[in-house]
Amino acid sequence: MQTDSNSKLKAVRHGPARAKSADPLRENFFQLLLRSYRTAEKQGKGLAVYHSCAELAYGLCGERWAQHTIFPAEFALVRRFLKEAGLSAADPDSVTRLNLMANPWAAAWTDALQALDRGQFGSVCAVSGGELLRSALAQGRGVVCAHHHTLFAPLFWTWLDREDIAPGVLIREWEKTARPVAARTPGNQALEGARELKAALEMLRQGGMVHIMADGYKGNRKITLPFCNRQRGFETTFVELALMAGAPILTVAARFSGDGRIRIEIGPALADDPRQDRAARTERLLRQFVAHLQQQWQEHPADISWFQMQRHLNLPAAAAHE
Repeated sequence: MQTDSNSKLKAVRHGPARAKSADPLRENFFQLLLRSYRTAEKQGKGLAVYHSCAELAYGLCGERWAQHTIFPAEFALVRRFLKEAGLSAADPDSVTRLNLMANPWAAAWTDALQALDRGQFGSVCAVSGGELLRSALAQGRGVVCAHHHTLFAPLFWTWLDREDIAPGVLIREWEKTARPVAARTPGNQALEGARELKAALEMLRQGGMVHIMADGYKGNRKITLPFCNRQRGFETTFVELALMAGAPILTVAARFSGDGRIRIEIGPALADDPRQDRAARTERLLRQFVAHLQQQWQEHPADISWFQMQRHLNLPAAAAHE
Protein backbone atom coordinates (compact mmCIF):
# COMPACT_ATOMS: atom_id res chain seq x y z
CA MET A 1 0.00 0.00 0.00
CA GLN A 2 1.37 3.39 -0.96
CA THR A 3 1.46 6.20 1.58
CA ASP A 4 2.12 9.89 1.17
CA SER A 5 4.89 11.65 3.04
CA ASN A 6 2.50 13.00 5.68
CA SER A 7 1.40 9.50 6.73
CA LYS A 8 4.86 8.08 7.34
CA LEU A 9 5.57 7.15 10.93
CA LYS A 10 8.36 8.85 12.82
CA ALA A 11 11.07 6.96 14.65
CA VAL A 12 10.21 6.08 18.21
CA ARG A 13 11.82 8.01 21.03
CA HIS A 14 12.01 5.86 24.16
CA GLY A 15 10.41 7.19 27.30
CA PRO A 16 7.98 10.12 27.53
CA ALA A 17 6.82 12.00 24.47
CA ARG A 18 8.73 15.08 23.37
CA ALA A 19 8.15 18.15 25.54
CA LYS A 20 6.24 20.79 23.61
CA SER A 21 5.53 24.48 23.94
CA ALA A 22 2.54 26.55 22.87
CA ASP A 23 4.83 29.39 21.78
CA PRO A 24 6.66 28.79 18.46
CA LEU A 25 8.62 32.05 18.77
CA ARG A 26 10.01 30.95 22.12
CA GLU A 27 10.91 27.57 20.66
CA ASN A 28 12.72 29.34 17.82
CA PHE A 29 15.01 31.00 20.36
CA PHE A 30 16.08 27.64 21.77
CA GLN A 31 16.42 26.23 18.26
CA LEU A 32 18.73 29.13 17.40
CA LEU A 33 20.98 28.12 20.29
CA LEU A 34 20.89 24.55 18.98
CA ARG A 35 21.94 25.76 15.52
CA SER A 36 24.95 27.50 17.04
CA TYR A 37 25.87 24.27 18.79
CA ARG A 38 25.64 22.26 15.57
CA THR A 39 27.86 24.76 13.78
CA ALA A 40 30.43 24.65 16.56
CA GLU A 41 30.21 20.86 16.68
CA LYS A 42 31.73 20.67 13.19
CA GLN A 43 34.74 22.49 14.59
CA GLY A 44 35.04 20.21 17.62
CA LYS A 45 33.71 22.88 19.99
CA GLY A 46 30.14 21.71 20.36
CA LEU A 47 30.12 20.94 24.09
CA ALA A 48 31.73 24.26 24.99
CA VAL A 49 28.95 26.04 23.09
CA TYR A 50 26.36 23.74 24.68
CA HIS A 51 27.36 24.81 28.18
CA SER A 52 27.56 28.47 27.16
CA CYS A 53 24.04 28.22 25.73
CA ALA A 54 22.86 26.61 28.97
CA GLU A 55 24.38 29.45 31.00
CA LEU A 56 22.65 32.00 28.79
CA ALA A 57 19.26 30.26 28.97
CA TYR A 58 19.47 29.71 32.73
CA GLY A 59 20.28 33.36 33.28
CA LEU A 60 17.41 34.47 31.06
CA CYS A 61 14.88 32.24 32.84
CA GLY A 62 15.84 33.80 36.18
CA GLU A 63 14.95 37.31 35.04
CA ARG A 64 11.58 38.52 36.32
CA TRP A 65 10.86 40.42 33.12
CA ALA A 66 11.48 37.24 31.10
CA GLN A 67 9.32 35.13 33.38
CA HIS A 68 6.42 37.55 33.02
CA THR A 69 6.77 38.34 29.31
CA ILE A 70 8.21 35.17 27.71
CA PHE A 71 6.73 32.58 30.11
CA PRO A 72 3.65 34.27 31.65
CA ALA A 73 1.27 31.28 31.58
CA GLU A 74 3.98 28.80 32.54
CA PHE A 75 5.22 30.98 35.39
CA ALA A 76 1.69 31.07 36.82
CA LEU A 77 1.31 27.30 36.31
CA VAL A 78 4.55 26.44 38.14
CA ARG A 79 3.68 28.67 41.10
CA ARG A 80 0.17 27.26 41.35
CA PHE A 81 1.48 23.69 41.02
CA LEU A 82 4.05 24.12 43.79
CA LYS A 83 1.39 25.52 46.10
CA GLU A 84 -1.46 23.12 45.38
CA ALA A 85 0.73 20.01 45.24
CA GLY A 86 2.16 20.86 48.65
CA LEU A 87 5.68 21.39 47.31
CA SER A 88 6.16 24.86 48.76
CA ALA A 89 9.07 23.64 50.89
CA ALA A 90 11.15 23.93 47.72
CA ASP A 91 12.43 27.42 46.94
CA PRO A 92 9.83 28.65 44.42
CA ASP A 93 12.20 31.09 42.72
CA SER A 94 14.91 28.52 41.96
CA VAL A 95 12.38 25.84 40.99
CA THR A 96 10.56 28.21 38.66
CA ARG A 97 13.78 29.37 37.04
CA LEU A 98 15.04 25.86 36.37
CA ASN A 99 11.67 24.54 35.22
CA LEU A 100 11.12 27.38 32.75
CA MET A 101 14.48 26.50 31.23
CA ALA A 102 14.10 22.72 31.40
CA ASN A 103 10.88 22.39 29.39
CA PRO A 104 12.02 24.12 26.18
CA TRP A 105 15.56 22.80 26.69
CA ALA A 106 14.29 19.23 26.60
CA ALA A 107 12.24 19.97 23.49
CA ALA A 108 15.20 21.50 21.65
CA TRP A 109 18.18 19.49 22.86
CA THR A 110 17.19 15.90 23.64
CA ASP A 111 17.87 14.60 20.12
CA ALA A 112 21.28 16.31 20.04
CA LEU A 113 22.21 14.80 23.40
CA GLN A 114 21.15 11.36 22.24
CA ALA A 115 23.51 11.69 19.27
CA LEU A 116 26.62 12.23 21.44
CA ASP A 117 29.25 9.50 21.49
CA ARG A 118 29.99 7.67 24.71
CA GLY A 119 32.68 10.06 25.95
CA GLN A 120 30.74 13.21 25.14
CA PHE A 121 27.54 11.80 26.56
CA GLY A 122 29.29 10.89 29.79
CA SER A 123 30.52 14.46 30.20
CA VAL A 124 26.94 15.77 30.05
CA CYS A 125 24.95 12.92 31.60
CA ALA A 126 26.17 11.19 34.77
CA VAL A 127 24.62 7.94 35.97
CA SER A 128 24.59 6.59 39.52
CA GLY A 129 23.40 3.12 40.47
CA GLY A 130 24.58 1.47 37.28
CA GLU A 131 26.12 -1.30 39.38
CA LEU A 132 22.69 -2.00 40.90
CA LEU A 133 21.21 -2.57 37.47
CA ARG A 134 24.08 -4.75 36.30
CA SER A 135 23.98 -6.81 39.50
CA ALA A 136 20.23 -7.35 39.18
CA LEU A 137 20.56 -8.39 35.52
CA ALA A 138 23.35 -10.80 36.44
CA GLN A 139 20.91 -12.75 38.63
CA GLY A 140 19.04 -13.81 35.49
CA ARG A 141 15.53 -13.04 36.79
CA GLY A 142 15.03 -9.95 34.70
CA VAL A 143 14.56 -6.38 35.94
CA VAL A 144 11.55 -4.06 35.93
CA CYS A 145 12.65 -0.41 35.67
CA ALA A 146 10.00 1.89 37.17
CA HIS A 147 10.48 5.32 35.61
CA HIS A 148 8.38 8.42 36.03
CA HIS A 149 7.64 11.32 33.70
CA THR A 150 10.61 13.64 33.86
CA LEU A 151 11.76 15.82 31.00
CA PHE A 152 15.03 14.00 30.34
CA ALA A 153 13.95 10.41 31.02
CA PRO A 154 14.67 9.41 27.37
CA LEU A 155 18.40 9.80 28.03
CA PHE A 156 18.34 6.63 30.13
CA TRP A 157 17.96 4.63 26.92
CA THR A 158 20.90 6.54 25.42
CA TRP A 159 23.01 5.48 28.39
CA LEU A 160 21.93 1.86 27.92
CA ASP A 161 23.01 2.04 24.29
CA ARG A 162 26.38 3.58 25.13
CA GLU A 163 26.94 0.86 27.75
CA ASP A 164 25.90 -1.93 25.33
CA ILE A 165 23.04 -2.98 27.61
CA ALA A 166 20.04 -4.44 25.76
CA PRO A 167 17.12 -2.04 26.25
CA GLY A 168 14.36 -4.64 26.61
CA VAL A 169 10.66 -3.76 26.36
CA LEU A 170 8.98 -0.46 27.16
CA ILE A 171 5.31 -0.84 28.12
CA ARG A 172 2.95 1.21 25.88
CA GLU A 173 5.64 1.93 23.32
CA TRP A 174 3.47 0.38 20.60
CA GLU A 175 1.19 3.42 20.80
CA LYS A 176 4.02 5.59 19.48
CA THR A 177 4.35 3.51 16.32
CA ALA A 178 0.60 3.23 15.67
CA ARG A 179 -1.29 5.76 13.61
CA PRO A 180 -3.64 7.87 15.75
CA VAL A 181 -6.85 6.17 14.62
CA ALA A 182 -5.43 2.71 15.27
CA ALA A 183 -4.06 3.76 18.67
CA ARG A 184 -7.51 4.97 19.76
CA THR A 185 -9.45 1.91 18.62
CA PRO A 186 -10.44 -0.15 21.71
CA GLY A 187 -9.98 -3.48 19.91
CA ASN A 188 -6.47 -2.55 18.81
CA GLN A 189 -5.59 -1.26 22.25
CA ALA A 190 -6.64 -4.53 23.87
CA LEU A 191 -4.86 -6.69 21.29
CA GLU A 192 -1.62 -4.72 21.17
CA GLY A 193 -1.63 -4.29 24.93
CA ALA A 194 -1.91 -8.06 25.40
CA ARG A 195 0.89 -8.68 22.92
CA GLU A 196 3.10 -6.16 24.67
CA LEU A 197 2.50 -7.66 28.11
CA LYS A 198 3.25 -11.13 26.74
CA ALA A 199 6.50 -9.85 25.22
CA ALA A 200 7.37 -8.13 28.49
CA LEU A 201 6.85 -11.28 30.55
CA GLU A 202 8.94 -13.30 28.11
CA MET A 203 11.67 -10.67 28.25
CA LEU A 204 11.79 -10.88 32.05
CA ARG A 205 11.88 -14.68 32.00
CA GLN A 206 14.83 -14.45 29.61
CA GLY A 207 16.65 -12.21 32.08
CA GLY A 208 16.08 -8.93 30.23
CA MET A 209 14.62 -5.56 31.15
CA VAL A 210 11.09 -4.19 31.11
CA HIS A 211 10.41 -0.48 31.51
CA ILE A 212 7.30 1.43 32.41
CA MET A 213 6.44 5.03 33.17
CA ALA A 214 4.89 3.90 36.44
CA ASP A 215 3.19 7.23 37.08
CA GLY A 216 1.22 6.99 33.83
CA TYR A 217 -2.51 7.64 33.71
CA LYS A 218 -3.56 4.91 31.27
CA GLY A 219 -4.71 1.43 32.22
CA ASN A 220 -7.54 -0.12 34.19
CA ARG A 221 -5.67 -1.93 36.98
CA LYS A 222 -5.30 0.92 39.43
CA ILE A 223 -5.10 1.52 43.15
CA THR A 224 -6.20 5.03 44.08
CA LEU A 225 -4.02 6.76 46.66
CA PRO A 226 -3.64 10.29 48.03
CA PHE A 227 -0.68 11.87 46.29
CA CYS A 228 0.53 15.48 46.57
CA ASN A 229 -2.88 16.78 47.67
CA ARG A 230 -4.76 14.91 44.93
CA GLN A 231 -6.48 11.53 44.58
CA ARG A 232 -4.57 9.61 41.94
CA GLY A 233 -4.86 6.14 40.49
CA PHE A 234 -1.60 4.21 40.05
CA GLU A 235 -1.34 1.25 37.69
CA THR A 236 -0.28 -2.06 39.23
CA THR A 237 0.66 -3.80 35.96
CA PHE A 238 4.41 -3.32 36.40
CA VAL A 239 4.26 -4.80 39.90
CA GLU A 240 2.24 -7.78 38.71
CA LEU A 241 4.71 -8.46 35.90
CA ALA A 242 7.59 -8.36 38.37
CA LEU A 243 5.85 -10.76 40.74
CA MET A 244 4.96 -13.21 37.97
CA ALA A 245 8.58 -13.32 36.80
CA GLY A 246 10.21 -13.05 40.22
CA ALA A 247 12.02 -9.92 38.98
CA PRO A 248 13.16 -7.01 41.15
CA ILE A 249 11.79 -3.50 40.59
CA LEU A 250 14.37 -0.71 40.35
CA THR A 251 13.43 2.96 40.22
CA VAL A 252 14.96 5.29 37.62
CA ALA A 253 14.96 9.11 37.82
CA ALA A 254 16.47 11.81 35.61
CA ARG A 255 17.46 15.19 37.07
CA PHE A 256 18.36 18.36 35.18
CA SER A 257 20.60 21.21 36.36
CA GLY A 258 20.97 24.77 35.12
CA ASP A 259 24.40 24.14 33.57
CA GLY A 260 22.79 21.72 31.11
CA ARG A 261 23.99 18.58 32.85
CA ILE A 262 21.69 15.65 33.61
CA ARG A 263 21.99 13.02 36.32
CA ILE A 264 20.26 9.67 36.04
CA GLU A 265 19.77 7.82 39.31
CA ILE A 266 19.01 4.10 39.47
CA GLY A 267 17.69 3.13 42.87
CA PRO A 268 17.88 -0.14 44.81
CA ALA A 269 15.18 -2.77 44.40
CA LEU A 270 11.85 -2.15 46.09
CA ALA A 271 11.37 -4.44 49.10
CA ASP A 272 9.07 -7.41 48.53
CA ASP A 273 7.67 -9.71 51.24
CA PRO A 274 6.95 -13.18 49.80
CA ARG A 275 5.16 -14.17 53.03
CA GLN A 276 2.23 -11.95 52.13
CA ASP A 277 -0.49 -12.85 49.65
CA ARG A 278 -0.32 -11.53 46.09
CA ALA A 279 -2.68 -8.61 46.63
CA ALA A 280 -0.79 -7.42 49.71
CA ARG A 281 2.57 -7.76 47.95
CA THR A 282 1.27 -5.78 44.99
CA GLU A 283 0.00 -2.93 47.14
CA ARG A 284 3.16 -2.92 49.28
CA LEU A 285 5.41 -2.56 46.22
CA LEU A 286 3.16 0.02 44.60
CA ARG A 287 3.10 2.15 47.74
CA GLN A 288 6.90 2.09 47.83
CA PHE A 289 7.01 3.42 44.28
CA VAL A 290 4.48 6.13 45.15
CA ALA A 291 6.59 7.13 48.17
CA HIS A 292 9.64 7.29 45.88
CA LEU A 293 7.69 9.42 43.40
CA GLN A 294 6.52 11.80 46.11
CA GLN A 295 10.09 12.21 47.32
CA GLN A 296 11.22 12.95 43.76
CA TRP A 297 8.53 15.59 43.37
CA GLN A 298 9.42 17.13 46.73
CA GLU A 299 13.13 17.29 46.00
CA HIS A 300 13.13 17.97 42.24
CA PRO A 301 9.87 19.57 41.10
CA ALA A 302 11.70 21.46 38.34
CA ASP A 303 12.00 18.19 36.39
CA ILE A 304 8.23 17.90 35.92
CA SER A 305 6.82 18.97 32.55
CA TRP A 306 4.13 21.62 32.24
CA PHE A 307 1.81 18.99 30.79
CA GLN A 308 2.23 16.76 33.84
CA MET A 309 1.75 19.70 36.21
CA GLN A 310 -1.54 20.65 34.60
CA ARG A 311 -2.67 17.04 34.54
CA HIS A 312 -2.02 16.70 38.24
CA LEU A 313 -3.90 19.88 39.05
CA ASN A 314 -6.93 18.56 37.16
CA LEU A 315 -7.21 15.54 39.48
CA PRO A 316 -9.75 15.54 42.34
CA ALA A 317 -8.52 16.90 45.64
CA ALA A 318 -7.48 14.42 48.31
CA ALA A 319 -9.72 14.20 51.36
CA ALA A 320 -8.58 16.48 54.18
CA HIS A 321 -7.97 13.62 56.64
CA GLU A 322 -5.68 11.91 54.14
